[in-house]
Amino acid sequence: MTTSIRTLMITGALSASLAMIACGDDDGTDTDTGPRDTGSDTPIPDGGDIDTGEPPPDSGPPGMDVMVDSDITADTTWTAGNRYVLTTTVYVTSGTLTIEAGTEIAGAGAASALVVTTAGKLDAQGTATNPIVFTSSMAAGSRAPGDWGGVVLLGLAPINVAGGSTNIEGLDPGEARGSYGGSDATHDCGTLNYVRIEWAGFVFGEDNELNGLTVGGCGSDTDLDYIQVHGGRDDGIEFFGGTANLKHAVISRVGDDGLDTDQGYQGNVQFLLMIQDARGDKGMEADNNGDAEDATPRSTPTVYNATFFGNNVDGQEGLRLRAGTGGTVANSIIANFEMGDCIQVDGDVSVMNANLAEGDANRLRAGNNLVFGCDGPVNFTPPDGSAVTFTGTWDADIVEADPMFVPLNIMAPNFVPPAASPAATGAAANPGGFFEAADYFGAFEPGGTDWTAGWTAFPAIAE
Repeated sequence: MTTSIRTLMITGALSASLAMIACGDDDGTDTDTGPRDTGSDTPIPDGGDIDTGEPPPDSGPPGMDVMVDSDITADTTWTAGNRYVLTTTVYVTSGTLTIEAGTEIAGAGAASALVVTTAGKLDAQGTATNPIVFTSSMAAGSRAPGDWGGVVLLGLAPINVAGGSTNIEGLDPGEARGSYGGSDATHDCGTLNYVRIEWAGFVFGEDNELNGLTVGGCGSDTDLDYIQVHGGRDDGIEFFGGTANLKHAVISRVGDDGLDTDQGYQGNVQFLLMIQDARGDKGMEADNNGDAEDATPRSTPTVYNATFFGNNVDGQEGLRLRAGTGGTVANSIIANFEMGDCIQVDGDVSVMNANLAEGDANRLRAGNNLVFGCDGPVNFTPPDGSAVTFTGTWDADIVEADPMFVPLNIMAPNFVPPAASPAATGAAANPGGFFEAADYFGAFEPGGTDWTAGWTAFPAIAE
């Protein structure tokens, strides 16, 4: 290992203040063999019928605490026998950071984060029985949103800001290592498979926060599959431009939007579960560019087989499609937003995109979805005084029906509808290619298996 990484012997678990008693020797290597646990959980407020169940058993890794306090500048491997504690914002500035299945990475303080720059790469491949976990260094039971920063991937794929590149939100705007955007639509930022990210969301300033997973300008060769973001302070997963795809994702109990897309994002998403609690905002917020709504490349996310489940609180909406976005959301379930719209198309340019004919590259479409328990199924809202109106037809394809979810157990949410659910029939054909065949609405086949089982977790948010 050629990076500046030091290890310290500490007498107990790492506390919130990083107070520790060092017992180091000449080579700077010490260990902490204290227990790891995942905490318990509590119900989502106002979420309907809830069975709290029992917390899962402790399954955290033993081994050393390895304190990571400087950039990674060459090929480096983090092994499952250790826990890696980020004490600052750590940048992968060159080479590949490989993280073995079962490894735990803990962020120690709000300013700690892992940022993979455009010259670096991340290879984090967990398994269904041995996921990689990014979490808080706080003791289990004391962990909360914003305990640390989060995971950031930066690439050289196109974004639609002036000049073609910019610095990622959530970091110092003057930080050169935070730059992203370019002309390589296939740029490979790396691999995240079977990865959990908990308690993230550093706030640098107003409207300038890190998310659980931030993906800026990553290309289509990036591999994002089986990823959970839980208990984040801001958005769950946000794509700033690029063409990276996402499959099998769980976003649970985050403080703002579940999935957020902007700056010309043109990737694909399939099999997404979003569970909101009373703190959260939109299930999905999709923008093109708030400063230039017709900027190109235009955001045209393509989302099939998602389940967006709200908390029935004021201000929450299922989909908010705005700021000139195009794209498609289809074959999805949008439910439990009784004080807001299941789907809202916001602003002149977005409404005009919704009016475009099939085959137009800028078209916005959110038909062929199943909605339930919302204040309204779909709403088109140009600015006050605008003459723009919705003249399209895709809203006629929306199905209003009860998907027949079982009562929510927040310890182990189950959103697999029964085989008799209305979600089992009526879905549209998807484009193929990246998209797997799935002739049903939502993230799970009615009567089928739960692909979240075994590698996801839903620990409680500390009061």
